Amino acid sequence: MIGELRKEEPQLFTPEMVDMLKSMLEEGVEQEIQWGCYVIGDDVPGLTSEMVTDYIRYLGNLRWSGLGFGTLYEGYDEEPESMKWVNQYSNANMVKTDFFEAKSTAYAKSAAIVDDL
Repeated sequence: MIGELRKEEPQLFTPEMVDMLKSMLEEGVEQEIQWGCYVIGDDVPGLTSEMVTDYIRYLGNLRWSGLGFGTLYEGYDEEPESMKWVNQYSNANMVKTDFFEAKSTAYAKSAAIVDDL
């Protein structure tokens, strides 16, 4: 939405507005890091809170640069090597399942209106 709005109404994106958006994204990243560290901590073998922090900062950079604003966190421009496996599980098209056990994640909405009263 923000990307589209930026294309259609660029005058809304004053330096003050961009600073506010940046602060909001930074706050979201910090809250997500706190939540990830709380949930996972260092209790999962092979997964540390540092890995969670690095990955979430990378995602923050991905979102911020996707909006055309550049880098939010220096040094987090590339997906951390230790977390590359996450993408396989987050991308539904890459997860392989047995055809009969799989649930559809792509839904189509019918636009047909039938009034049979």
